[in-house]
Amino acid sequence: MIQKFRKLSLESQLFLSFMAVSICLLLLSLSITLFSTITRQRQEIDKNISALASYIASMDNVISMLENGYPDDSAIEELDSLSENFSDLNVIAVYNTNGLRFYHTNRQETGETFVGGEEEAILKGSQPYITTGYGTHGTQRRAFHAVLSKDGHIIGFIMASVFNTYIFEQMQTLFPTYLLAAMVMLVVSVLLSHGLVSLLRDSLMGHHPTELLDLYLRQDVVLNALEEGLIATDSNGVIAYANQAARQLFQLPQPAGTEGCHFKDLFPASQADRVLTSGVPSYHRACTNGNHRLLVSEVPVNSQTGSHAVLTIINDQTDMETVMDELTGAKAMLDTLRTFNHEFLNKLHVILGYLQTGQTEEAIKFIINSNLVSSQSIRQTADCIRVSKICALVIGKMMHAAELGILLTVSPDSRCLEKDLLLPMEDYITIIGNLLENAIEELSNGEHEIKEITLGLYCDPDCNIITCEDTGGGIRPDLIDRIYERGVSSKGENRGTGLFLIKQLVEESHGDISIETEEGEGTCFTITFTGKEKPSCTM
Repeated sequence: MIQKFRKLSLESQLFLSFMAVSICLLLLSLSITLFSTITRQRQEIDKNISALASYIASMDNVISMLENGYPDDSAIEELDSLSENFSDLNVIAVYNTNGLRFYHTNRQETGETFVGGEEEAILKGSQPYITTGYGTHGTQRRAFHAVLSKDGHIIGFIMASVFNTYIFEQMQTLFPTYLLAAMVMLVVSVLLSHGLVSLLRDSLMGHHPTELLDLYLRQDVVLNALEEGLIATDSNGVIAYANQAARQLFQLPQPAGTEGCHFKDLFPASQADRVLTSGVPSYHRACTNGNHRLLVSEVPVNSQTGSHAVLTIINDQTDMETVMDELTGAKAMLDTLRTFNHEFLNKLHVILGYLQTGQTEEAIKFIINSNLVSSQSIRQTADCIRVSKICALVIGKMMHAAELGILLTVSPDSRCLEKDLLLPMEDYITIIGNLLENAIEELSNGEHEIKEITLGLYCDPDCNIITCEDTGGGIRPDLIDRIYERGVSSKGENRGTGLFLIKQLVEESHGDISIETEEGEGTCFTITFTGKEKPSCTM
């Protein structure tokens, strides 16, 4: 039965459900009303027979008849008249204290003795009462009332009764009325159910509920298939809908668990309240949420019912930027390989020249120094520095340093993307080129046991840091305070231009430069840019 019900259309299910509820309510109300009516009718009958028994017990003719000890014609005539006038009464009987019957509606039963024992309580002075007893005509409701003499003694009792068959007949007269009422109410229920279904269809803009359900399910599948996160919030900022992508992004529970959840608590950067108030949409706003970089659009939505909501469309740019980063790295790697290939051919020509001129030792020395720049270090440099021009500059300096027996490496935790640069690219080339050239010159001119240079390049959207550390002789204490002046250098006269240019660029860009040096151990330059007048960032 349940399976057949489920196979019906949603509209038919709604109609049958309305009908079932209406019929249940109808049967319940009719049952309660019928029971109440029958109970009230029985109480009315009990009240009537009790009142009649009381009246008969107070009749003078009845009292005189019981005191005299024999039937009285005037009393009998009066009792017959009462019996005829009260249609609800079936039996009137008068008994003396011995149970001898002085009067009965049925003349043939006059003179008999009352049996059954129901009269004992009334003869002992009990208050009037009603019982259900069994007589020659079946079960009946009996009212008992004592008859008192003029001096107050009990001289007999009255029994007035109604047959249960009569009560049942009275009840049967109610059934046609209730049956007719039930049929009318059933017809009204059918009309109301049909009207409710029609009203529901009108409220759904002419769509059948089944069509709307199918449309909703298809729409939900489509929305959940989108890579963009979709979140609809009502006028209070409570999430009304979130597709699968949005639930994964914000770690939302299943749809049933999002009720009452405020979107602002999950995504503080949301401007849905401002969009809702102004009615002006916001498109492609970049913001972050945890480790995710998002592109957010918020659009106000006004429904036909007058309610207001905001639809938030979220594009997670993290994966896209990762792919772009990989593509940029591949491009930087290709550019680096081209540069490396050109430099490698040049080195082969140098080696060939040494061999042709008989300078074998020079060729061997050149080959050994060339090994200071391995393909792995080239690959690591290209992976860290994704700006082609800067990467080519650093690799060129690595080649140049290697020719002089100097190992130049890039710190493995370095990171540099073109979109994160806070200065023009030419400024970075000037700064990095001069730092590396100064370090190379320092190490190539002196006798140093270890000749190493480490370059660090840390570029974040709000802070860029450049470090250059060498194992040279350090800076003399007397030159520390004047090292950035033009012409001041530890390498001799007509030098000292590189650090002057670096200092000038740092000041123009509101950056910061610091030196850590120890004579005989080496020097480390640290340059910081934040794009603000007062930099405040750390590595």
